[in-house]
Amino acid sequence: MRTEHKEYTITAYTEDYLGLISRINAIFSRRRISMITFNVGPSETECIKKFVIVIRETEESVQKITRQMEKQVDVLEVHYHKNPHFTAMEYAS
Repeated sequence: MRTEHKEYTITAYTEDYLGLISRINAIFSRRRISMITFNVGPSETECIKKFVIVIRETEESVQKITRQMEKQVDVLEVHYHKNPHFTAMEYAS
């Protein structure tokens, strides 16, 4: 059985602590998952950072990653979704 890799966007809201970017990056590095994009910036809420990470993986793998990210002390919440633009392109071709 072949597992299908699709493009997913992971959004995480975190407290603003030094070293958190390294810890989140390590989660992906340990699993040998390459990130397509990795953006960090301020969120709508003061003192809260917003991570937007795009990867190409299986949904099972993405679920495991989000659970691992949620275990980090400074992470407030994590969400993921399949990229709709990529899905539309697949159906169009």
